[in-house]
Amino acid sequence: MANPHKTPRRIRSDGWTLPRQRQFIKMLALTGSVETSAANAQMSASSAYRLRLHPDAAPFRRAWEAALEACPSSLREIAFERAINGTSKPVYENGILVGHEPVFNDRLLMFLLRRYDTRSQRSPQQVILESFERLVEIDDPAAEIITASLDEAVGNTQSEAAPDVNLV
Repeated sequence: MANPHKTPRRIRSDGWTLPRQRQFIKMLALTGSVETSAANAQMSASSAYRLRLHPDAAPFRRAWEAALEACPSSLREIAFERAINGTSKPVYENGILVGHEPVFNDRLLMFLLRRYDTRSQRSPQQVILESFERLVEIDDPAAEIITASLDEAVGNTQSEAAPDVNLV
């Protein structure tokens, strides 16, 4: 059987026009949310997924992927903003809104610091030992014993500060 001639798709005026596709892609790059981006383009998320899967929508698919790759930087900025400044929680008194208070997420802040602190390539054990060494005086013999026990606790067999100290 011969392949029927393929007729070009007609783009509906209420469908995924090029301006709507561009608007969707821009919002997707900013938010990472298909639902939000589709609503911003006045379309449904399910129709966006259908368009992405369409065989003739390769440019839209590539733009979608590029938008999602660009998105993490803006999401990272939002996450840092929330971790540093917190979010606003409404405060009610007797059912009446009397103000807002900041709510901080320490777990988010700790995650971001672990993930994006590129200046510090030291292990947590190294940081603890270096912090401890700054707190104690070098000539204090007790400091050498404590440093040796810290080294042993974090898995080192010998301490650089006290290589010959044996714990009893």
